[in-house]
Amino acid sequence: MKQLLWSVLAFASCTGLLGQDSEYYKAIQKGSSTQIPSKQFKQMEQDALKNYARPETYQVLATTFGNTTERVWGVVYGEIFCNLSSDSEQSKKIGALVYDLYAKSLSVKSSGLSIDLTENAQASSKQPPFESQFEMAFLMGAVPLGGEATPLTIKKLISIRKSQLSLWKQKNLPATELTKRQQAIIAAGHFDAYNYWLFQSALPDESNQWMAAHQPELQSWKDWLDKNKFAVERPDFQRLYFLKQ
Repeated sequence: MKQLLWSVLAFASCTGLLGQDSEYYKAIQKGSSTQIPSKQFKQMEQDALKNYARPETYQVLATTFGNTTERVWGVVYGEIFCNLSSDSEQSKKIGALVYDLYAKSLSVKSSGLSIDLTENAQASSKQPPFESQFEMAFLMGAVPLGGEATPLTIKKLISIRKSQLSLWKQKNLPATELTKRQQAIIAAGHFDAYNYWLFQSALPDESNQWMAAHQPELQSWKDWLDKNKFAVERPDFQRLYFLKQ
C-alpha cells in the first residue's frame, strides 16, 4: 500500500505543475482574505533566498505561506525561525502557528485520514515536488494513529513527526538543513523535549504538564541547545532552492 501511494505521488508530481510566478502566487492565495501582489510575494521569497541565515526572513515566510494553500512552507519556515531566533516570545508565537497549521491540515473522514498541506505543489524537472513528499510522509506517519489522530495533541504530533522523519530517511528524500537538525536532535535523545519546547504556546496545559513531570529531560534539552546553536549553511529547504535543482 505504501509503495503504491509513493508511486502515485511520483506520477502526480510530474503531471500537476502550475505556471511560474504570477499564476502560482495567485493560485496559492485563492480564497485568502489577505491577497499579496504576485510581484511582492516573489520579491519576499527572493530576499529570503539571499538572506537565508537571518531568522526574521522565515518569520515573514511562515506567516505568509500559512495563509495560503501551501501550509507545508508555513510549517517548514516556521520551524526554521524557531530554531534560529533568539527572541523566545516570537518563537513561541510562531511555534504555535506551526502547530495550528498541522492541526488544521489533518482530519479524519469516512474514507480515512486526510491531509491538506499542499494543493499547488511545484517541482523542478528532475525531482518530485518537496511539498507532496513532505505531505505524504506526514500522512503515513499519522496512519498508525488511525481515527485517533485527531484532535491533535503534542504527544500525537511527536509520534507522527518521528515516523515522518524515519520514512524520510528510508526513502532517501532530500536531506535539508532542517531535517539534519531534526535527526541530530533525535540522535541526542531530545526530540520529545524539543517538540514540547517548540509547541508550548499551542497547548500550554499539555506542555506544562509534560515539563513539570520531565524536568531532567527538559534541562538536558536546554543544555544541548545552548551548546548546539542552529546556523543555516545553505538554503536547501527553501521553495526557490528546490525549483532550481
